[in-house]
This record gives sequence, structure tokens and C-alpha cells, in this order.
Amino acid sequence: MSVQGICQVLFSHGMLAFKPMITLRPAETKDIEILWTLQKEAFLPLWERYHDAGNPYLRGPEDIRTRLFSPQYHCFCILDNAQIIGGILYATMTNEIEREYYLQRLFIAPERQNQGIGRKAIALCEHELADATLFSVEFPQDLEKNRTCYTKAGFKDTGRRVKTEEGIVLARFEKRIIHPCSGT
Repeated sequence: MSVQGICQVLFSHGMLAFKPMITLRPAETKDIEILWTLQKEAFLPLWERYHDAGNPYLRGPEDIRTRLFSPQYHCFCILDNAQIIGGILYATMTNEIEREYYLQRLFIAPERQNQGIGRKAIALCEHELADATLFSVEFPQDLEKNRTCYTKAGFKDTGRRVKTEEGIVLARFEKRIIHPCSGT
């Protein structure tokens, strides 16, 4: 039975069904442990696949704490009905011409993946980081789910590829933001 069908059955039996209410809020010190746990769960399959030294699965809670208190980073909790289900971290990459935000990490609880939550979190971050002229992300080029998520979020493949020391080929995607008042 489809989700729509389940909702109709619940409604017809006098039960209410709620859609996910995805929101963001800035991460706080109290969130570090849950974010770290969710990060490990989300990145474990990639660690098992690539065994790369840069995988967030290998990083401890201090890594999140460092980013949380650095002015270069923007760390958000992804919430569904006020419950933390993931995190998203952007690094500020600014020069005289552009205000770039690099999507450094996006992770969702494994049981909540592939539901459009990452795309929604990206859109909410774009609203929070409204001064951006460019959003960018790099990910292993063979990860079709990532490619689909970022493409649906409006990112374009730049064609640029970078090979890591471990031999993983990263694809770079970008999303340029045009601000009507400034022309950038």
C-alpha cells in the first residue's frame, strides 16, 4: 500500500497522520553527542565501502565541537517535529568576489534517508545563508543517491573531478545564487 493509501486508511479510522515537519536550528553544545552518533551511523556504509582516512565516521565528537565554535563553520541540526534526525555543516569560503559556502557534511539517520530530507535541509540552509553567491559540494562520483539529491536541490555538475590519496574520485557540484538587487 502506498503512503497516500496508508494516510487515507488512518484518516478514515479517525486517526491523524502527520507529514514530516523538517526544520533547522543552529547546533548547540548539548547537541554534539547526538550529532556525532548520527554522523557515525550515516557514514558507516561509506567507511565500509571506501576505507578513506577523511571519512567523518572516523571523527570523534571533538571534531563537531571544533566546527561548532569556529566562525568559519555553520552547523545546523536537522529536525523532524523537534527531534534531531541529522546535521548539516557548511564552511565559509569567501574572497573579494564571492561569498561561497561549501557543504562539508550532510548526514541523516539511516532509517530516514532517501525521503527528500537532505534536499529540504539544503533549501533551508540556503535561506539561513542568504548572503551566499555560491554553494558547492564534493562527493564520490559513483554515489548516485548523492548526485540525485544535489541535482534536485539545484546544483550543477561542474565537470571538475579530484582524486583523493585513497583513489576516490570526487565530483564537484555548484549552485550559483543570483541576487536581484546586487546583480551577483
